[in-house]
Amino acid sequence: MESKATCERILDSAERLFSKHGFSDASLRQITEDAGVNLAAVNYHFGSKEDLYKEVLLRRIRPLNEERLALLANAEQLAGDQSVPLHAILDSFIRPLLRRATDDKTGGMPFLQLICRDLSDPRPFLFELLAGEFDPLVARYTRSFTQALPHLSMSELFWRMQFTIGGMLYAAVRHRDFERASGGLCQGADLDGCIGRLINFCAAGMMSPESPASSNIAFMPKEAIQSTI
Repeated sequence: MESKATCERILDSAERLFSKHGFSDASLRQITEDAGVNLAAVNYHFGSKEDLYKEVLLRRIRPLNEERLALLANAEQLAGDQSVPLHAILDSFIRPLLRRATDDKTGGMPFLQLICRDLSDPRPFLFELLAGEFDPLVARYTRSFTQALPHLSMSELFWRMQFTIGGMLYAAVRHRDFERASGGLCQGADLDGCIGRLINFCAAGMMSPESPASSNIAFMPKEAIQSTI
């Protein structure tokens, strides 16, 4: 029990300090002092600093993705022989992550800040770990989206999945800033409202008809561009 408690203290401190300072600038000395342990304890339980960082992520990522897949499986069971409704697919993917924004027991903002950084600009030692944790999840959701959106080509579907992921990550980390940015029109504490609106927004984008992407605006005269703003 004491060994487990020590591991949890180290992981909590590492998560908090890695989130605040980044991997490079958060030292093992800072982490051990914050956790109230010696360096030997970190070496014994985790090995290197890189291995500690990996465990910080895995402690949060695996329960998150397990919850997503469980919600998706439940939605499939409810759908029976029909394809799962798009909103249900998006809900199972988006809600578990955003819920963690206000739940310190599942990581809270420190974890969300870490995962956003590491998904957008992963360190080389994380490539294999992130691929192993997220590639099967992406494949699973791709099958569900394909069934719900048969009008989309695979290339278009992947574009829209990436845009959905981007919107989800931004909302997860920045939703509390929406109130300031909107002059009070959006309530930063309204997490459920944020989740519902995000799901509706992503669903509308995912369902829209497929059309060839156009970069014509890059070649429009300056006056024409200004007239469209």
